[in-house]
Amino acid sequence: MTEKKQIIKKARFKVIGCIVTIIAITILEFPAPIGFETRTQGNVSIVWLFFFLTIVITEIATIPLMFKKPKLGSIFGIAVGVLNILQVIADQLHLMQPEVAPLGYTLLEFTVAAISAGIIYLSLKIKNT
Repeated sequence: MTEKKQIIKKARFKVIGCIVTIIAITILEFPAPIGFETRTQGNVSIVWLFFFLTIVITEIATIPLMFKKPKLGSIFGIAVGVLNILQVIADQLHLMQPEVAPLGYTLLEFTVAAISAGIIYLSLKIKNT
């Protein structure tokens, strides 16, 4: 196996692992009794629901694309990272909800942002290899 293929293989498995981790963290971000969210969900606009669904669909679509077409999957991986970071920024700027997020929820969001930065880096590595 050539060096390029090994780099792509390792990077795509790391991207998939990061996406699975983000999906698990997203479950923890749901309201009680499942997750840590304590703010009321009545204040959230339908626009943010569609944004959330877009993120989830893109994450799920990235996983098989990494196996079938790594170059296309890497583009989706970059999109996943950017969308997740935008969601964290929007929530921290109170664009999604007027209330301040609890500390546990904020830490989960920052973890998602850090992992998303890793996804962007690994996806760029796949795309440029």
